[in-house]
Formats: sequence, structure tokens, C-alpha cells
Amino acid sequence: MEETDDERWPHWARDFTQALSHAFGRQPAPTDEASLHAGGSDTPDANQSLGARFAAAVDAARSRVTSTLDIDVLSQRLMTSDDPLSDLGLVVADIRSRQRDARSGDTGSIIVPASASDGALPPSNLEVFLADALDDAGLLAPDVAMPSVSAVRPHTSRLFYLRVNDPELSYAAKLRVLRIEAALNAALLASAFFENADDVPTGELVRFRQRVAASVTSQIPTIADGLPTREEERPNGEWAVRKGISTGIEHFQVPYRLQASFRTNVADGDVALVVDLTPPSIMPAHVWVDGMGIVPATPEMRRRAATDYNLRIGILLAACAFRCSPCIQRVWVAGTIDTPSSHDCYYSVCFDRDGFSRIPLTGSFDPVQSYQSFDATIAEQDGQLSPVRQSFSLESERFCPARRYDSVELSQRVLADPFAKALGAKQVSQLGIVEESKRVEVASQIARRLSSSTEENVRAIMELAGSDEDTTVKDAARRCVGKLIDGTLAEDDPQAIQDEFVNGDTLTAAVERAKEQLSHKDASSALSTTLDALKPLEEGHAFEDDATVEWRAFGSYVDRVLYNRLLWDGIHETRLAPDAYLEAQLVVSVAALAQGQMSMATERARRAVEIAPMGIHSRLQLAQCLDAEGRTDDAMVEVRHLLELAHDPEGVGLGYFRMASYEWNRQDIRAARACYQRALSFMPGVATQMASQLSAIVLQLQGAATSSEPLSEDQVRAALAARDIAIAPTEEVSDVFFEGMRASLDAEIFPVAREFMTILGLMTHDDVYYGMLRSIEDEPDH
Repeated sequence: MEETDDERWPHWARDFTQALSHAFGRQPAPTDEASLHAGGSDTPDANQSLGARFAAAVDAARSRVTSTLDIDVLSQRLMTSDDPLSDLGLVVADIRSRQRDARSGDTGSIIVPASASDGALPPSNLEVFLADALDDAGLLAPDVAMPSVSAVRPHTSRLFYLRVNDPELSYAAKLRVLRIEAALNAALLASAFFENADDVPTGELVRFRQRVAASVTSQIPTIADGLPTREEERPNGEWAVRKGISTGIEHFQVPYRLQASFRTNVADGDVALVVDLTPPSIMPAHVWVDGMGIVPATPEMRRRAATDYNLRIGILLAACAFRCSPCIQRVWVAGTIDTPSSHDCYYSVCFDRDGFSRIPLTGSFDPVQSYQSFDATIAEQDGQLSPVRQSFSLESERFCPARRYDSVELSQRVLADPFAKALGAKQVSQLGIVEESKRVEVASQIARRLSSSTEENVRAIMELAGSDEDTTVKDAARRCVGKLIDGTLAEDDPQAIQDEFVNGDTLTAAVERAKEQLSHKDASSALSTTLDALKPLEEGHAFEDDATVEWRAFGSYVDRVLYNRLLWDGIHETRLAPDAYLEAQLVVSVAALAQGQMSMATERARRAVEIAPMGIHSRLQLAQCLDAEGRTDDAMVEVRHLLELAHDPEGVGLGYFRMASYEWNRQDIRAARACYQRALSFMPGVATQMASQLSAIVLQLQGAATSSEPLSEDQVRAALAARDIAIAPTEEVSDVFFEGMRASLDAEIFPVAREFMTILGLMTHDDVYYGMLRSIEDEPDH
């Protein structure tokens, strides 16, 4: 599930320096085209090619009288630092020291001889600008306890981001972190914009910072071209629009941190966004005033600056949403600020597409008047906003239709052809995984009719469930009625009645007892308890496949989609086996293995794999049983099958972890190391345990001629290919995964879509996908 560089850097996310140049009516510094499309990451190796773009131009024929600020070098220093704030303090101290030395020995020269030492050159204007901005941000002020932070340059915006590592953060410290981050980005944006930023007068740099804030909407020149979604298979679907908005939020180059939540209802033409506003205290402490130069910013100046900027950010986000699809007719935007004592909304507006299209995004406009023209809920006086009532909620039915969370298993909905093909299902119910869904629904109905009368409760249960077509519902009704009558189930405990109705069957109870017995290392009792409960089912051939019906169990909706696409024959009707039946097979296998009954353990594990062919633990249990029987080659075949179907961090990590142990035992060191490295990359939570075992591989295998350095990616792939071990997730699985994910979101089957997006986020760690996941609302209360 890897992305291409083009996917990481969308062509429609306009480079801010280009947008500023358009707004300011001039050409920016030359850019290295390759750097615009470099597939970066949050590592020091990211953006290696930006040095040519961000470094100040130096005349090679003459030595400079000042040093220069290379933002690329600075960012690498901060990203590799354990304490980037302290490192920034050293940078400022060095700039100030050289600034003082220059003042005491100023010769007035612009160019110094080439032979002069550059070890103590005076700082450039850009360095002084950065030091001033960091001082204004309070970098060196001792009044606030600062947290541990890490500096990163996300591959999306390529701006500085200071990630807080501490679990708790005071509000004062949060504001200071944001101010320091903004100071760094002010210098970065200036370096990107000016061809020779080090020699730009400090006043012009201060003025530029203000102009940047006033020009953020220039990044979207039009809302009419649909560029963010044009290359998607369904450009007017939920997937495309959500990805477009999330991509915009992550890629926009704005001077202050941008965080926003959103919801979309493309079918009805609505998008809602709530953006975290930038408080006035984050605004620059010094500003440029025509006729006066650089002056300290008064509280009123900072409030006005914050108002102007925050309103423009709302317009930028609305433009992003409108641009994603012509189907979006209304965009609702609210701006809020959270403090330790309050949550306040400062504007709330609904932009309509026609009216919004008349806002000159790349030109000059008054944001306050723009909002007022849409009857926004806004209280502005003399450039200052006051709290108002937010006119909409992200969770309202308008943006989050309840139909999206209709029961998958009980749905009667037929899927349109594109969705049916991608999901391997003609109707939504063929994506089901929850065997007890019907009992849960009926139990909920029963709960609403329960009273203190046993007779009335019995009547209610039988009326609602006694003649249901689902035999498990009828059985549950009879079981509950019997226990109410004999007094083993209290009529004054509605929750107990619901639990009994849903999961009170004999097998479920037996499995729970057996697991408890296993936890006390009583394998013999666990074995007999489970086999006794299974006996009547097996004598009646329950849950056995026949010519027309197959019985399966699934751990997730993603498992079900992949099964439909990759393993289902398209002929048999797939019915859901109870989870307790699958658990019973695994309990018997584990208990039998502990008792040394190898044949039984293997037989039951194989039955578990038949019931749950996508199940990680079923497959690993079968491999363990085969290995215990001395059939290691057969065990490795099962783990290979697991890796060929694996699609989440747990499946991939555990699969490679187990395969590594087999390769280790057969003394294929290179394959073992490749498997361990692959496992580590997917399961960092157990990295310490795995790393120690990886070292043991190198140390314990005698005569090993191998380097202690990690294998390269090419070496890992070659080692796995040599042993016929899949590179998981495989290309086939990834293709099916992405097709199913897009289809489930576009078809608005959100229980399925949420699981897909969760796995995608865990697999890619991509902020755009995490933003999309957060945009999927929770299931509404019923």
C-alpha cells in the first residue's frame, strides 16, 4: 500500500510561492522542479533537493560580508536534534553575538576580500529577521515551562511542524510552541519567495510576513476546475471529495498552523468545516507600518491581524471544498478557539456556490464584508471578533445521514454495478460479519417492552421473536422465556435479558468456561468442556458446507470484502457461523496441543481455517500444530498463505515474525533477517522484543557471514523472493483493498468504510488519510 510521488504531491495544490507571486504581481525565485515532486517524509532525509531552492544566492566571484541562512541545513539540524528548542536558542545566541560584534567593528563595507575569514561574519538580514521573530515568540523567555518537542517537515506542506512529545501541555506552552513554529515558517516562506532573501531589507521581510497572511486564498485561483478530484474514478463521490479536502488541509502553505475537522454529504451537496482559529497572541509582535517602518504591534493591531487572517482561512477552506466537485453547493464554516476555560465560536457561515464564486480569491477583498454578504453569524467591531453562537453542528443529519450506519447484515439494499464489483457483493448484506445482528435488533425491541410482570415479558418476547424466520432468534426466545419462568433470569434486569437473548446459548457459555479453564492451565477440563458443547452440533452436521451453502466467520468487514473478491467462488451462499463456533475449534486445538494430542489439535485448527480463511490466528494456530508434528514445511506453507492475504499491520507483522522463526531454524540467515525487518516495520510496538531476537539470529547461527547493518529494501525483497515468500501486502491484495475502500465510502456503507480507512492510516501513516478517517462520523445513537 505504497503511494507514488504524484499521489503524495497533487498537481492541483498550488505552490504558495507561485500563488504569492501572482498576488504580488512578480516572479518568485527559481525552483528546483524535482524538489516539488520529491516523495518526502518526516525524516531528516526529506527535502534534500530544497537546498538549491531555499539557500540564498551568493556571488561566487566575491565573498559576502554576511553569512547566509540555509533553511535546509537548519531544518536538518532541528529534525535530528533531541532538543530542537535548545538548538534554536543556540542559533539565536550565535546570531546575536555576531550582530554585536558587527556593530562594534562596522566598516561599512558591503564586500570583503575573498581571503577574509567567514567564521565570524555578521548575520544576514534573514538571520536577524529569524532571531527577532523567535525572540518575539518567547523562545528564550523563562516564564513558561516548555515541553519536549520534535521538529518535522511533513512531505505535504513542507513547512515546519513542532510536534509535542509530552502527554500534557499547558495552554501558555501551547501558544508559545505555535509562535515559535510560526517564526520558523516566516523565515522559510521568505527564503522560498525571494531569490536572495538574506539581502532583503529587514523591513521588507517583516512586510512580506504580513502580506503572506493576507494572501492565503491565492493558493486556489478558481473553484470551477474540479482539479482535486479530476483523476479519481468517481470524482463526485465521497472518497474523492474527502481526499481532496484532506489533501488541501495538509498541503496548504499558510503562516500559522492549520487544523480543521470536516464532514461531507456529497449526495445532498453539503460540506461542513470547523477550523481552529489562530489567537491574536500568535500574531507577530512587530509589524511594518507605512511611513513609520517596523513598530511594536499593539494588542489592537494583533486582534485586527488575527481577525483578517482567520476569516481568510475560512474562505480558503471553503474554496477547497467547492473546488473538489460541482456537486458541492453549500459549504458551512465555523471558526473556534479552545482555551482551558472555554470553547468559543467566532464566526459561523454558510457559503453558497454561486455567491462564493464571485469572491476574488487571488485579488483584493474585505473578508468581513464577504462574510456579512452571506448573512454569517459574526460579531465584528473595529476589527475585533466576539464569540457568537455556532449555527450548525458537524454531527447534524444534514452532514451525517443516519442511513450510512444502517445494519450491514440486515440491509435489503442492492448495490449498483461499480460498487458490487469492487466489493464482491450484489447487496450490502453480503458484506456482513456479525452473526448475531438479528438477535441484537430483536433484543432491543424486547427491551423497550419489558415490565415488572413475568407474564407480560413472556408474552412480549414470544410476540416479537417466537415465530421469526431466523431459527437462532426463535431459540433465543424459548431460552429466555424458560429462564424467566423458572426464575433463573430476573425480569427486573433488562440488560441481563438482552445479554441472554443475544449470547446465552450453550456453546457460547461453554467456550467462556473453557477459556477460563485454559487461563488456569487446566487444558484437560477445557478440552472436555468444549467437546461436550460441540457434540450435539457436530452430530447434527451444523455449520458444515454443502453444495449450495458455506459457513464462514470474519474478524472484520475488510476481511469479508477481501474474501468476497479473492476466495469466494461466487456460487455458494455464504452464511455466518457464530463466533463461538470458531472459538470452540481454536480452544480445542490449543487444549489438545497442550495435552500432546497432536492429531486432534491439527484437525481442529484446520477446521478453524476452513471457517475463517482470512483469520490470522486460525492460520497461525494451524502452522503451530503442523510444526509441533514435525511438519515444518507444511507449517511454512500456511504462513505463506497468511502473508499472501495479509492486509493490516497485525497480519503482516505476525506473519513475517512467524516465518522468520522458521527461516532461522533452517539456518537461512538472510531470509530470517529479511522477515524480521519486515515484521519490525509493521509492528513497532514490539520492536524491542523483536530487535533482541534479531540480534540473536546474527550471534547464534554459527559461521554466519552477514553484516550487522540492516538489509536494504532491495536486499529484503530479494531474500524473500528467493524463498518464495510474498511481499505483503501483495499487489493483488492492495488493489482489491483500495477498490473496496473507495467503493464502501462512495456507497456510504460507513461501518465498512471506517474499518478500511483505519487500516489504511495504520499502514501508511499518511496525514491525508488520517484526515479522511477523522472526517467519517461516529455511528449515531439509536
